[in-house]
Amino acid sequence: MLEFDDALAQLLAEQVSPRSEPRSLARCLGRVLAQPVRLARDQPSFDRATMDGYALCLEEGRTRYSVRGVVDAGTQFEGALQPGEAVRIMTGAPCPANTTVVQVERTDGGDDEVEITDPTALVAGKHIAWAGEDGRAGDEVLAAGTRLSPSTLSAAAMAGARELHTFVPPRLAIVGTGDEVGSDGDAGIADSNGPLLQSLAAALACRARAYHAPDHPERLRSVLEEAGDEADIVITVGGVSMGRKDLVPACAESLGYATRFHKVAIQPGKPVLFARHADGRFFLGLPGNPVSVLVTAHLFLAPLVGAYFGGWTPRWQRFPLARAHEHRGRRRLFLPARLTPDGLLPVTWNGSGDLLAAATADGLLDLAPGSAHAAGASMAFLPFLGHSPGEVGSLPPRGAAAKHC
Repeated sequence: MLEFDDALAQLLAEQVSPRSEPRSLARCLGRVLAQPVRLARDQPSFDRATMDGYALCLEEGRTRYSVRGVVDAGTQFEGALQPGEAVRIMTGAPCPANTTVVQVERTDGGDDEVEITDPTALVAGKHIAWAGEDGRAGDEVLAAGTRLSPSTLSAAAMAGARELHTFVPPRLAIVGTGDEVGSDGDAGIADSNGPLLQSLAAALACRARAYHAPDHPERLRSVLEEAGDEADIVITVGGVSMGRKDLVPACAESLGYATRFHKVAIQPGKPVLFARHADGRFFLGLPGNPVSVLVTAHLFLAPLVGAYFGGWTPRWQRFPLARAHEHRGRRRLFLPARLTPDGLLPVTWNGSGDLLAAATADGLLDLAPGSAHAAGASMAFLPFLGHSPGEVGSLPPRGAAAKHC
């Protein structure tokens, strides 16, 4: 059984040929840049007023200025102002040369003449964003490998880009297995893993098609064969452990997928399976318990998708631990944890089936086997994809679980 670092290294060592394409900004959310974005011109490209008011050509001792016109955003003043002259100016408009801007609320608001009612406002070079102070033409504002968000897409637009070269995401096939999943019977289980993986695919800008396969060898094989015909990565949920109906590993092998690893020394998610077909398709078999799916999707699926993005990987961060925590287990634990003002707070859970507890977390805390950590210790933390810290679920009240013989 592989250790996590060895399994991840083996996955990342697989050769992938990323493709890129130009795409309009409006269709790039969640994609990863294949080429850097550079400023098309100086930013700002002119000396820009940052306040509504008056642009004055200062004259020592003067508080009353003649107004020679109005400069709205998108227009400019033709000519030059002499000392003692001004134009009314709006935020974002180009400032005439050799002027300073005084806010309108520090004047009498005059049309032909304006009185500066607060003489302390008569300071050279105030309330102007100078040409090129934010960046110069040709400067890089977004590096290749950046995963695009609303703010970075806005920066690309400000830089002058109308379309971006981004990596083409892989096509995903999500195959849920198990007769009990989605069943309305008393022993049925709600399909929480399907929405989880579909949402993660969307967060990674991937198209994903969902399938369901029953616990029957021939029908499972048929579904996996169909899924593989349409996908770069086939993801299965359940059926990879040691149970009587855990049919996925043998079925994948019969379809030509060569196993790279099966079982990793992690908790939760130990039975995870990774394989590849001779034609280049990948196969990732995730365990069926929902927190195991959440964990292994972040640890293995996201980096595998990232291989198609030129080597992008989810970014681990470090935060202090809010309170002391001990992990006595023998496997590396990726424990759901919440970000609080005091740091990372491990979630109290009832194991890998307890998705309700995991939904109160912001990401995963990395804990080595047999480790103890004091409050304030710096810890590795992987934020959940497509998630904003603090926007978490509510944990129902919990009492002592009833025990049955």
